[in-house]
Amino acid sequence: MEEQRPCLNKAEKGCEGPVEGRPSYAGTGTLIWRCTAHDNKAYEAAQETRTRYPDSSTPPGWFDPAAAGERWDDEY
Repeated sequence: MEEQRPCLNKAEKGCEGPVEGRPSYAGTGTLIWRCTAHDNKAYEAAQETRTRYPDSSTPPGWFDPAAAGERWDDEY
């Protein structure tokens, strides 16, 4: 029988549902071991980040290139 892994966010309390290896929302391909409740929170946080920092060549309205002398769609 396989040992049950703990939820990555167990210190935050509020674990609910099974702890499963779930793909990282950062797109790294890494499995993150979280319960259903903490996975839902991580998903919401990832969606908020994607909304604020879209993967687009068009900058969002809040972006000010003069603030740091950067461009939105910079090549690395």
